Amino acid sequence: MSVQENFYCVAPMMGKTDNFFCYLLELINNKVLIYTEMMHAETIIRTNILENYSILNNIEKVAIQIAGSKPDRLAIAAKKAANFGFNEININCGCPSKRVVSGSFGINLLLQPDLVRECVEEISNKTSKQISIKTRIGVDQYISENILDNFLLELNKANVSKYIIHARVALRKKLNTKENLNIPALNYERVYKLKKKFRNNKIIINGGFKNTKYDNQIIKKIDGIMIGREAYKNPWIFNLDLTYNDLDKKKLIINSYLDFLKNNFKKYLFNKNALFHIQNIFNGYQGSKKWRQNVSSAIKNKDLNNLLKFIDCDNIKLI
Repeated sequence: MSVQENFYCVAPMMGKTDNFFCYLLELINNKVLIYTEMMHAETIIRTNILENYSILNNIEKVAIQIAGSKPDRLAIAAKKAANFGFNEININCGCPSKRVVSGSFGINLLLQPDLVRECVEEISNKTSKQISIKTRIGVDQYISENILDNFLLELNKANVSKYIIHARVALRKKLNTKENLNIPALNYERVYKLKKKFRNNKIIINGGFKNTKYDNQIIKKIDGIMIGREAYKNPWIFNLDLTYNDLDKKKLIINSYLDFLKNNFKKYLFNKNALFHIQNIFNGYQGSKKWRQNVSSAIKNKDLNNLLKFIDCDNIKLI
């Protein structure tokens, strides 16, 4: 069930890589590293949000992405996350959303390497967990290679060894977050060049990747590939043992997921996001349209029985 273990990972996605999606991926392949949706340090400190992830059996294969720009608060949040058991502490230095930019964190931090170094040093004083950084190749008019190079040089002083680079320039204010996932164009060569210069760092590339079968022409240039939207739309790509024809095995996994949700919803509040995660899970099979309709109905009625019955009655078939 391994997918070139430790080479491919799942990107942090707001509203998507929550505790329920982590649980679903655990059922599909419990060896793949997944990054949580971004959580602000203050949210981690002041609430019990981390408790949501107690449903997982493989918390050590989950990295937490933390947002913020205050070294002392990030350190407190990171310590709390480390004590909870997360695999890795990832600092968000790449999100270009208006809310994040106005809060002076995310992509703003690419231009403040000294501050990020202070954050890393404070976190390192609180936990021995690996600290990684996720950022972009540039921001607005600041697209000189020196911007990103100097960022890594400064953070390497704090012993950061792992960087995840979205191979796209961030444009603040001009585009919304969704538009900035596609505009401007990707520049993989910039990330490959970064890896050549920083050979001792682990450089993970992110942006536009859609499968887990890339050839050596890409693999030999980089230390890993992070997959975002495609990982969410089609998480089956993380289990190469499950081919298109292995529909019965896929149904068993989704049945297990639904059984878990039924038990979870008896104890806690109904969570519609947990069902959004499987809305497109059977795309490409006969009955997928009806499945999506049933998911929508289950969300509306807060009842999973029709979904379970739909699978059990063999309404999803090979085309």
